[in-house]
Amino acid sequence: MNNFTNRVWKILAYSTLFSATLYHVGAIYIDGPSSAGSFVNIVIALLWLGLVVYLVRSSLDSVKKYTFLVIAFATVIISRSMITASNERDWESEFSKSGVVDIDGDKLTFHQFRNFIHSDTGSVEQWETRSYRLSKLKSIDLFFDAFGGDVLAHTILSFDFGDEGRLCLSIEARREKGEDFTPVGGLYKMFELQYIFGSEEDLVAVRTEIRKEPVFLYRFNLSPERCRFYLQELIDAANDTHKNPKFYNVIFANCTTSLRAQIPEEERRDFDYRIILNGYLDSYLHEKNAFVTNGLSFKDYNQQAHINEAAGKVTERKKFSTAIRENRVGF
Repeated sequence: MNNFTNRVWKILAYSTLFSATLYHVGAIYIDGPSSAGSFVNIVIALLWLGLVVYLVRSSLDSVKKYTFLVIAFATVIISRSMITASNERDWESEFSKSGVVDIDGDKLTFHQFRNFIHSDTGSVEQWETRSYRLSKLKSIDLFFDAFGGDVLAHTILSFDFGDEGRLCLSIEARREKGEDFTPVGGLYKMFELQYIFGSEEDLVAVRTEIRKEPVFLYRFNLSPERCRFYLQELIDAANDTHKNPKFYNVIFANCTTSLRAQIPEEERRDFDYRIILNGYLDSYLHEKNAFVTNGLSFKDYNQQAHINEAAGKVTERKKFSTAIRENRVGF
């Protein structure tokens, strides 16, 4: 039994060491002294990996071996801890401005509200200032962009202020010029976190019409009072991120987990793997009765929630929001 226990502990120890080594090689590759994925970072990552392999296989006594291993890992950890998030970088145009919200009683003023005009030939930048009355907020919709199939998705919230119009919030990985989003880069300090307030004609249409990604539209089963509470929480988080930049993380600070973090702990639903593998998030929320479904099964509800066909028929930009909600359950 002791031999079996020793083998189990040895397997666990080597598995942990292997995983930690793999993660830190990636950290050097992405967050190293040069640009992410550069030749310099590759060389340093390989040299560091070689050192770790040498130490593990060496005939050094245990104390020296583990001391040097701790130093090797600590060097990477300490170096990465010195990398700080910033709002001052050469951003791609769609991320070039960081939104901030002023609150004056019932009035919410959104500065750097994104309302780009997209077409097959490019995008026209439009950054605006828009105001809404919090008391007019009636409901919250969820746009579910299944860009990564069943595994990864992007979520966008849409707040309905009645005759004052709609407001979207998209929490994204803020990219610098020349950067492409990668889930691997999102595990490290490659991207900053950004709260983007904008229009459905921009944030949703760019996904349905330009990127041709499958997008679904759901309505949350929330009272107007809870909608207002959640929006205020999200505004506080957005303003804080504007003042104190943070890094995006594909697991701990993404479009889904960042939203969940704003829900009071006692009100959060049980953690589920579908919050991380958020391509399954819509099925999870349906299962938890988070949507207005009128009793539809998830299969039927999901089928009628698909908006790409309706979005593709829109001829006037101002009719986009109406067209994608026609014949949808709960609207």
